[in-house]
Amino acid sequence: MSDTTTEDRLRTALSDVVYPAAKEQLADHASRNNADEDTVHAVRSIPEGVYESFDQVVEAAAIDERRD
Repeated sequence: MSDTTTEDRLRTALSDVVYPAAKEQLADHASRNNADEDTVHAVRSIPEGVYESFDQVVEAAAIDERRD
């Protein structure tokens, strides 16, 4: 398991999140949306806090665009 994901995977996993959202809400949402294990882990690895937008989540998450 990796703690990285791509922006596209993250966008799909969090597509219908209503912001602001806490880290726990984001991780639960990604899991309920059947995101792949690495993406869920990447969301669970972001710092605690409330995120005001998808862009803030992207800034906090470990993104690796070289992944498939």
